[in-house]
Amino acid sequence: MASWQEIDRIRKDPKRFRALAERLLAFIQELTDWERDFLSSIMAQGDKEEFTTRQSEKLLQIRDDYETVMELPGKFSVKIVLRDCKEGRLELLDHDEAWILQLITISETTIRRKHVGRLMRCARQVHAIEEEYAD
Repeated sequence: MASWQEIDRIRKDPKRFRALAERLLAFIQELTDWERDFLSSIMAQGDKEEFTTRQSEKLLQIRDDYETVMELPGKFSVKIVLRDCKEGRLELLDHDEAWILQLITISETTIRRKHVGRLMRCARQVHAIEEEYAD
């Protein structure tokens, strides 16, 4: 989930806002009709000087739902953290263990941005990441 600072920063930067909307629209094939319409409407607002907080939240939510990352906060490699979580999965709750195994079947090197927080939590539970480096 995007932070308040990121939401506020992007809503005040219409050029960057539209660039993100354009990139999402161009490269993500599995967008819903509503998401595609929303991103298209952003592109049509070329003269807008500032977007609303709600528009920023939705734009960043779409980004988080679809974009993948290879690196976690603190410069941790997704590949290494997933491997460590798999090795220590017996320390996780059953649903987290199943989730880690499912993630690995999808990709061993990337995860969707929206899953970063949960992976970080699991990594702390299996001691793959120490608390002071987790944020």
